[in-house]
Amino acid sequence: MTVWTAVVLAAVLVCAGCAGRPDLEADRAQTLQESVLAVTQAAGEARWADAQSLLLTTRTTLDDGVDAGEVSTTRYREIDAALDLVATELAAAQAAADQAAAEQAAAEQAAAEQAAAEQAAAEKAAAEQNAPAAPKKEPPAPKDKGKPGK
Repeated sequence: MTVWTAVVLAAVLVCAGCAGRPDLEADRAQTLQESVLAVTQAAGEARWADAQSLLLTTRTTLDDGVDAGEVSTTRYREIDAALDLVATELAAAQAAADQAAAEQAAAEQAAAEQAAAEQAAAEKAAAEQNAPAAPKKEPPAPKDKGKPGK
């Protein structure tokens, strides 16, 4: 999740008391801010499952606020849209991290295979160099074709 998304979401939550009757009660705003911070921290630490779980908890907290009359419909829509953006960014960040991990694993596998091939070639060369030389065969003696006297 980018810092800007967290900042935008925080700004949406902070303006809870901007009108006469708040669109978002202060206690609910505080709870949502803390929840968003937990999502941000989990994402920053690449704890993707935790971040997703915390995001669901944040949505539940938002829904509970609407049910309790602590979040107006307008504010709900704003926060919900911001949470959708967070979810999209989390998915993209996790996909990028998974891709990087897969590429790293492939590079490590290729390096291990290369090292094994080099080791095998070095061992073969050493074995060939240390092998005793085969005795040289003498050419066969010419055969006498059965002609006496020559």
